[in-house]
Amino acid sequence: MSDNDDIEVESDEEQPRFQSAADKRAHHNALERKRRDHIKDSFHSLRDSVPSLQGEKASRAQILDKATEYIQYMRRKNHTHQQDIDDLKRQNALLEQQGQRESRSRSLFLGSSLLFLPHGRCK
Repeated sequence: MSDNDDIEVESDEEQPRFQSAADKRAHHNALERKRRDHIKDSFHSLRDSVPSLQGEKASRAQILDKATEYIQYMRRKNHTHQQDIDDLKRQNALLEQQGQRESRSRSLFLGSSLLFLPHGRCK
């Protein structure tokens, strides 16, 4: 991914050939300013996405460090939640099996108890 991704700017090659050196330089400077502004805005957006940095002044290095820490924290938290989900799925499967066994046992019990009713009476 390059620095110019998602930036709508013209390249130096798209300028007419008859421009003076000063015009070319001014155009190049404008493109560079837009690129730097985009990077600055991206860092501000990243800073505001990290809870411990929201609204705080921080250097770019601090923003990257805290963003890395936050991503690692969220990965660990996500892993823990996934383990909890897997445990709950296993518990759910065991409870479903237990319920099915109890249902079969109840059916067998009711079916066999009909055989032993006195004098052929049904419930």
